[in-house]
Amino acid sequence: MITTRFFMDQQWIDLNSPTKEEIDSLILTENLDPIIAKDLLLPTPTQYTETRDNMIYTVLHLPSIKQPNALSDVKEIDFVITPNSLITTRYDSIDALHYFAKQVEVSEILNRGENIHLFFGIIREIYKSVIDELAYMHDWLEEIEKNIFEGQEKAMVFSISSASRNLLNFKKILDPHGAVFDSLKEISEEKFGKNFQNQMKTLIEEWRRIIKTINNQLELTAELRETNNAMLSTKQNETMKVLTIMAFVTFPLSLIAAIFGMNTNYLPIVGSQFDFWIVMGIMSMLSIIMFIFFKYKDWI
Repeated sequence: MITTRFFMDQQWIDLNSPTKEEIDSLILTENLDPIIAKDLLLPTPTQYTETRDNMIYTVLHLPSIKQPNALSDVKEIDFVITPNSLITTRYDSIDALHYFAKQVEVSEILNRGENIHLFFGIIREIYKSVIDELAYMHDWLEEIEKNIFEGQEKAMVFSISSASRNLLNFKKILDPHGAVFDSLKEISEEKFGKNFQNQMKTLIEEWRRIIKTINNQLELTAELRETNNAMLSTKQNETMKVLTIMAFVTFPLSLIAAIFGMNTNYLPIVGSQFDFWIVMGIMSMLSIIMFIFFKYKDWI
């Protein structure tokens, strides 16, 4: 599907899962390079930028979390940039493009009236959505931290792993943006002028802030994992200690009971008056002595 919009003196053509016929029409109407046109038909596995004639072709991948506590997904958007126009191609629904389209439709002034290329308006809107995703990740990590100290260490092992995997996916997807933007900055002045290059510098700074936020959250996740593992290990050690003490206490008592339960011709105490209570007293006394010993050693 092709949607065409105009903003000031710029044209924005948005392609959503384009067909070959739609791409062919752009080759005729917009002088789209055939090699670029071929790439627009299917998603591209790598992120890069290249220049052809008066066009710059850029492929970017974007992270997305569709559901709470779910694993992140990857989406792609391709840009064909010229001084006065922009072609975007996507293969999934991207909320940031929808919000940006609404701004263009109601003729809202982008960036407080600054003379900005449509490419930067879209990327900034995309990065706003990424920041929202990272804010959600921050809330998720706070919830994990709360649950850790409420005694849910075992359940949090899986939550921490999911959060860490999402952040690593974010980093893996967004890291290549830096190399793409650096390439754009190098070739943009020659093709589009100094103003475009200055806007690229601002965009690179925004990308660096996002990467720094991701790195900070990865560090927090690592700390939470270490804390959770330590508390989980402490609980397991306490459980093992209790079980060991119980085994140590019950073993001599079981031994005494087994001795007095032997089928022999003679057993001391057995058969005398109050023999049951005498045996129980010996066992109780032994239990009290061991309890006092464990308490003295600070084992319980």
